[in-house]
Amino acid sequence: MLQFSGKEYSTLDKPELSRRTFRCDLWRGACDGVLSAGIQTFALFIAIRYYNAGEWSKSLIASSPFIGMFLSLLFVHYVSGSGLRKAICGAIPAFITAISLILAAWAGSSFLFTLFIILGYTCRSSLLPFLTAIYNDNYPASKRGTYFAIPLLLTVGIASIFALLGSSLLEAKLENFTWLFTGLGLMGLVKALAIYKMPSNAIEGAGHDNPFGNLKYVFQDKSFGYVLLTWFIMGFANLWILPLRVDYVTSATYGIEGSPFLVALLITAIPETTRLIFIPVWARLFDRINFIVLRMMLNTLFAIGVALFFITRDPVIIGLGSGFIGLAFAGGSIAWSLWVTKYAPEGKTAAYMSVHAFLTGVRGTIGPIIGYWTVARIGTVYIGLLSAGMIILATLMLIPEIRHGRGKAVSSPLA
Repeated sequence: MLQFSGKEYSTLDKPELSRRTFRCDLWRGACDGVLSAGIQTFALFIAIRYYNAGEWSKSLIASSPFIGMFLSLLFVHYVSGSGLRKAICGAIPAFITAISLILAAWAGSSFLFTLFIILGYTCRSSLLPFLTAIYNDNYPASKRGTYFAIPLLLTVGIASIFALLGSSLLEAKLENFTWLFTGLGLMGLVKALAIYKMPSNAIEGAGHDNPFGNLKYVFQDKSFGYVLLTWFIMGFANLWILPLRVDYVTSATYGIEGSPFLVALLITAIPETTRLIFIPVWARLFDRINFIVLRMMLNTLFAIGVALFFITRDPVIIGLGSGFIGLAFAGGSIAWSLWVTKYAPEGKTAAYMSVHAFLTGVRGTIGPIIGYWTVARIGTVYIGLLSAGMIILATLMLIPEIRHGRGKAVSSPLA
């Protein structure tokens, strides 16, 4: 794989750009599978079981990917117009993630472990707008979902396998997490290289001096802004209970106190396996049907899964809820990563995605903190039902937007 300058990039036709981007993205997707298992299962598990972390540490670890999304708005602004290739903009935070995870493996204290995990997974999600912009530039509009789905299949499949292998390693000896997180860091280095090698042109200029200036698109593009509002409600309802799923089946507080294998099975293996099976289906639907209808279908599945997960201590019912959550995430991963390509005007994909990621970061950062506070007062059953109700409300709010959901505008006064 070669590095491309802006001039060399312009000489490649669309099929060649797609082919080379896809090849690099396969490596990126494979490495992300290992990294996903790390944050979904093992980071919180080690914080709870090995370091006996407090509520703030657990909340910050759970929030770290969303802190990165929050900061992505600023990151995109400050590199806009710098002349750097989008691939370089994405590779730098990926490299920091890798080094941070290796440092976390050998930290030796709860404070340092938490600090490096937060830094690593904050940087991991801050690069997302640049990847979306590369996909928008290099993949044809009618096949973006399909191209994106295959690396995503690798991510999900490897996450499931690594969750089970990693849990076996921890079952043998809890202190083996040092080698586990060293492996995570090495995979992060490969991911950084894969992103760096993606063909891409230079990041476009911001067109404004305010680091939060991209938020203007929420108000100027009314359809975009309204969908973001409904997504905020749905996303908050989902994300404020996301880390609680780990705590619910791990901590003695809720009476389950699952083994590493049961935690990995319920939190990672079941939903990720379900995602693996259904990603190709959702990818085809993303490329072919009204996006708003697709979003409403996914919301409904999330509501069912969240409700089932928290209404019982029965691992079978919890596993069924995990299956529905995985089914929703199969399409949600594609929709979250690519939907702005259906709305953003030419040259504004990274800017639109930074707004979407920023708002996801806001709800993901404050959500776990509010979630832990709320569950202590109303219990797991009611927080599950409340979350499901919020998701249904967001779904009903989308009905008026169905007419606007079919595709990306080809021209816009915002361009």
